[in-house]
Amino acid sequence: MKISKKTNPYLESTADRYVSKDKPVYSLSTSVDIQYVWENNRPTSEIKDYRLWFAQEGLPPFAVKFYTEPVAPKFLAKVNFEKLAGLEMKSNVFFQADRVMEVK
Repeated sequence: MKISKKTNPYLESTADRYVSKDKPVYSLSTSVDIQYVWENNRPTSEIKDYRLWFAQEGLPPFAVKFYTEPVAPKFLAKVNFEKLAGLEMKSNVFFQADRVMEVK
């Protein structure tokens, strides 16, 4: 029996199990990390996505990817996400969001 591949395994409910909405999330990145598409074991000039790093009390630092270039919040700024979603793969959790906003 083969397992059918899910079309969108990133779910907001998965992110909610790991990142608490009751505790603040802080920005750790000072600049945006650009991820490039790779072909033949070499990076191309095509951008795949963008990543920023964050921290929350009780969690190890975690990266969130964005498909449009985000504005990096200030270091240790308190932030909120628009549509934060998570993907569980083996023993790892990966996150993506539509947008990150500084909380004033």
